Amino acid sequence: MTIRVATADDAAALAELWREAGLRFNSSRVAEELAAVLERDSLVLVDADARDALAGAVLGTFDGRRGWVNRLAVRPGERGRGIACALMTELERRLAGIGCSQVNLLIEPDNADAAGFYARLGYQAYELNFMAKDLAGLGPGKRDLAPELYPEPYVFATVTGAPPQAGMFAAILEDEGLTLVLTKADADRAGLAYSYLAARITLRVDSTLDEVGLTAKVSRVLADAGISCNVIAGSAHDHLFVAWASGQLALDLLRQLLALSHANRAATDA
Repeated sequence: MTIRVATADDAAALAELWREAGLRFNSSRVAEELAAVLERDSLVLVDADARDALAGAVLGTFDGRRGWVNRLAVRPGERGRGIACALMTELERRLAGIGCSQVNLLIEPDNADAAGFYARLGYQAYELNFMAKDLAGLGPGKRDLAPELYPEPYVFATVTGAPPQAGMFAAILEDEGLTLVLTKADADRAGLAYSYLAARITLRVDSTLDEVGLTAKVSRVLADAGISCNVIAGSAHDHLFVAWASGQLALDLLRQLLALSHANRAATDA
């Protein structure tokens, strides 16, 4: 049995191992998470065979006070050979070597086999209230989706020549003319003609949705409900314009999309 510290080149093999072992994780973030762990007082230990294929792995982190065990996994065909015990023994030894005095881990309620395994290694169960907050959307350049519906209607007005002295939200210059996006009240004050009354919903980009295409995801959810939308993207936010009568329904659908996205991310990151 050969146990070594994983390297950045092991990301794909780790993802394959975790997938075969039935772990829930976000495959698109494996390389990023592995690099972050290896930069700190943390370890990803792997058991490799003669071909350097991964038979098992465990991720251990140290926050300066406590150690944490994450994603212990053994390939199904390699189980029963003591790989998991060997990985845990080596992880504990290495964590103790960098000053870690206690190791913690979390087990999902439906994973009774894992609880029995850790109990045999000397781990004790404690009655605790486990609480968590997802910060993935608060990193650099990442914001929560947080759809916001504005209370006043907006319109699209096409003008020729110089734009009027009116407060505008956006301007789109095309070969056919200049289209202004502004509130209905501002358009009425400027005497501009329009035919489409829209509700404005502003989004703050969410990282998980961004990975699969924010505009496509949002547009599909609205289209499935029979709501068409016009998207204007700024450097800070994306803005959706839907029919005025559909504004509240569109907002509710986007909030449901956000809740589902957070639930899926929590499941894959567990």
